[in-house]
Amino acid sequence: MKKALVAIDLSDISRQTAVFAFEHAVNLGVEQLDFIHVIEYRDQLVPRMKEYAREYDEKKIKDDILKLLKQALEDSTTPSLAHNLIIKTGSPYQEIVRKAEENEYELIFIGHRGMSDIEEFLLGSVAAKVVRHAPCDVLVHRPRKDRK
Repeated sequence: MKKALVAIDLSDISRQTAVFAFEHAVNLGVEQLDFIHVIEYRDQLVPRMKEYAREYDEKKIKDDILKLLKQALEDSTTPSLAHNLIIKTGSPYQEIVRKAEENEYELIFIGHRGMSDIEEFLLGSVAAKVVRHAPCDVLVHRPRKDRK
């Protein structure tokens, strides 16, 4: 196995998933991890006005993600592994699946938030959608409460 894609956001679950990916990539024969973060534009409808995208600071997001990855690498028990950061905009599950298709990844790591069945039904789950549509294997990491 050559390349794996790791879907992350700025949550603690993503930090734990990044640690998990660093630690397990070597055992799985992964030579490179590409981390993907998708900035989701959420248009807000203001009465009698045009829709507009919520403001965001892409540089701050990138810096925060790089800090998360640095911390994850420090928390992992394995030596450093070649890795890249990819930032996209759009629908998270669609961009993750699209990137996996374009670059022929052999595995996607993604975290699971542990939503209830009702929350998942109403809100949807990025992890569940990625599992359904991915062109490759998907490893869903479900962090245990006793892990940091």
